[in-house]
Amino acid sequence: MKKNARIASSLMAIALLSTAMISCGGESTGPGYNTDVTAPIADTAVVTEDLGPKPDLPEGADFGGHTVRFLTLTNYNNNFRLAVESDGETLNDAGVRRNDAVSELFNVEFETVEMDSPIPTFRNSVMAGDTEYDFVLPHATDGVPGMVTDQLLYDWNNLPYADLTKPWWNTMMTESLGIGGHLYYASGDIVMTWQGMMAILFNKTYLSGMDLKKDLYETCFDGEWTMDYMAELIKGHSKDINGDGKMTEVDQYGLLDNTNTGYTYMYGADQRVTVPDADGWPVLTLNTERMVEIVNKYYNLIHSGETYLDVYSNASYPTSTYRNMIVEGRSFLSSLDVGGLYAQLREIEFDFGILPMPKLDETQENYRVFCGAGLIGVPTNVPDPERTGAIAEALAYYSYEYIRPAFFDIVLENKAVREENAYRVLQMMHENKVFDFGFNFDNNGYNIIKEVVVDQKSTDFASRYAKKEKVILKNFDKIISAIKETE
Repeated sequence: MKKNARIASSLMAIALLSTAMISCGGESTGPGYNTDVTAPIADTAVVTEDLGPKPDLPEGADFGGHTVRFLTLTNYNNNFRLAVESDGETLNDAGVRRNDAVSELFNVEFETVEMDSPIPTFRNSVMAGDTEYDFVLPHATDGVPGMVTDQLLYDWNNLPYADLTKPWWNTMMTESLGIGGHLYYASGDIVMTWQGMMAILFNKTYLSGMDLKKDLYETCFDGEWTMDYMAELIKGHSKDINGDGKMTEVDQYGLLDNTNTGYTYMYGADQRVTVPDADGWPVLTLNTERMVEIVNKYYNLIHSGETYLDVYSNASYPTSTYRNMIVEGRSFLSSLDVGGLYAQLREIEFDFGILPMPKLDETQENYRVFCGAGLIGVPTNVPDPERTGAIAEALAYYSYEYIRPAFFDIVLENKAVREENAYRVLQMMHENKVFDFGFNFDNNGYNIIKEVVVDQKSTDFASRYAKKEKVILKNFDKIISAIKETE
C-alpha cells in the first residue's frame, strides 16, 4: 500500500507544478507577484525525481495504533476534514487520502471531538493531567489568549520534526503570532479550507459597455488594484430597480459589503494592529498615518452612494439578504469569504471573476489577505513531543499534497471561475495570507475601522483610537508578562 501511496503522491504533485510556478518561478509582472503560468493547470507530461520540498520525518516510526484526537469547535471536523470517510466528494476524499497516508506511515488512527465551547473542556483536561487530546482547534477569538496565559499550550518551536519554515505551514502566522520567541499556535494547509480568504467577486455582466483602461485581472497582476481604483470602478452602477425613490436591499449597487468586516480592507492595505519587535514581542502599531489614510479611503467606498452594507456570518449566509443580492446579480462587486463559502459559489449562474482585497496604493508591494482562523494548539502536557511533532508535520505535508489542490479544484468547479487567471488569484491570496496577534489576542483594535466609518459615519480615527489605546496595551501587557514569568 505504501507503494500505491507514493504513486498517488507523485500524481497529485503533478497537478501542483503550475502552483509552484506561480509562487516560485518566472518574472514578475506586478509588485510582489509572479504570473509565469504558461500551461494548463494539470498539463504536465514528465514526472521528475524532485517534485518539491519533502518533510524530515522519523524513518520506520511505529506509534502502535495511537488514536490522534482533535478537540475542535462544532463543524470544524467537516470543514477541515480531520477524521472523515470517503464519500466521492473531492475535498472529503482528499482528507481521507491525507489521513490514510499518515496512518500508514506511523500506524495511527484519527478521531475528532467537537463541541460548541471546547476551551473549558481542554482546560479541565490539561489541569487534571489528562492526555486525551493531541491537538486543540479553538475559535479564532474565543479563549485564545487565556490558553496562553494559563500555560495550557506547548511551544511549537520546541516540537520535534515540525518545520514551520516549510510551505505547508503559514510562515506569516509564525512571524505574527509568535510572542518573544515562543509560538503557541500554528496554522497551515491542515486547516486551509476554513482559514478564510476574503475576496472581491466581480460580476462580468456589468463589464459590458464599461470603458476600462485594462482587463481587471491585468490590473490586478500589474499591481494596480487599489482602494482608489475600486471606488472609481463602482461609480454609476447603483439603480432604484423598483422605482420607489429609495435605495434598499431590493435595488442594485456598485458594491455589496459586509457591515462587520471593514478590517479586511485594513489588512488588505497592509496595516496590522501589531508587529513584532526585534525580539519577537508584539508592539501596537495601529496609530499610523497609513491607518488614517485607510480610514479615509474606506469611508469614500462605504459612503459613496454606490455601496450597500449588510451583515452575514458563514452560517447565516445561505438564507441572508447578502446571498440573495449576489445570486440575483444586483451588485457589480461583492466582498465574500471564498475560503469559508466556496461551496456557495456553485449556485451563481452568471460569469464572475475573483480579485483580492485592494491595496492601499500602487506602492504597496503585495496584496494581503486577512486570515484569523485555523489556529492549532498542542497541550502543554503532551506525553510524547516527538510523536506529536512527527504527526503534525506529516499531516501538514500531506495536506499540502492532497488538500490544497483539491480545495482549489473545488472552487474552480464553478463555471464562472474555470479560468487560469482566477486560479492565479486564488493561489496568490493563499500565499499572501496575513495573521495578526492584535486580532487573535485582543478584540479592541482590529475592528476600530468599522466603529469609526460604519458606526459613527466619521473619519475621526484619532479620537476613537485615543479611547482604546490604554485598554489594548493593558491586555497585551498581561499576555506578555505571563509568558515572561515562565522563562
